[in-house]
Amino acid sequence: MKNIRVATLNLNLRDFFIYWIKLTILFHKLTVGEQSLISEILYQYQVHKKVIKDEDILWKIIFDYDTRLKIKEQLNIKDAKLQNLLTTLRKKEIIKDGRVIPSLIPKATDDIKNYKIIFNINIKDED
Repeated sequence: MKNIRVATLNLNLRDFFIYWIKLTILFHKLTVGEQSLISEILYQYQVHKKVIKDEDILWKIIFDYDTRLKIKEQLNIKDAKLQNLLTTLRKKEIIKDGRVIPSLIPKATDDIKNYKIIFNINIKDED
């Protein structure tokens, strides 16, 4: 078929969220540090949502002290850096009311094995 480009990425779950954020950068304009943090938060969300079905409790767990320790360790950052990034994400309204905004969370099943991202680009006539 013409006018279609397909690329396949073989990724582990953590890398899926890194690429999700990289591929959707046009919609959020996050810095590299913010992208790393939000990717890890989304990874933690996906891992925990398999067990915790209550969204309120799930988000409390994601932003809980123990989960923050895991995130800092995974990203190799200090507490001050984590706090600064979280503050920036709140100011940018990426994190609202203790949750990541829904438009940044991929709608993935608990047992995700394949995910398709489709960009429809409509090309307008030049005036």
